[in-house]
Amino acid sequence: RFNQTEISRGLPAAFLIKYFQKIGGEFVINEAMRSKIDYRQMNLLNTWGPIPTDLDVVFLRNVLIYFDLETKRTILKNINNLLRPGGYLFLGAAESTLNLVDCFERVQSEGAMVYKSKK
Repeated sequence: RFNQTEISRGLPAAFLIKYFQKIGGEFVINEAMRSKIDYRQMNLLNTWGPIPTDLDVVFLRNVLIYFDLETKRTILKNINNLLRPGGYLFLGAAESTLNLVDCFERVQSEGAMVYKSKK
């Protein structure tokens, strides 16, 4: 669920119309798109369990900032192992893979910085 402020942060209007529906004062991902998304809650410090190894995209926004350098490296390597070749990792604005791991390429995408798997 996203409020108006969150939706206004760079989401193109065409995507809003195509992928979201408004419910009250919030926007939610429509059912057609939601059925294609696999949501999971997990502890990044524990064994990750069965997760597909051909993910197109991983959103890990504003999470790495809470970990020490070695833990960040481990998490990023694990995520890269789950991504398909050329898959994308989205981090928060204050986060980066620079000087941590070399398995991602930093890519500018419509005003946002994303990280593309080099494998």
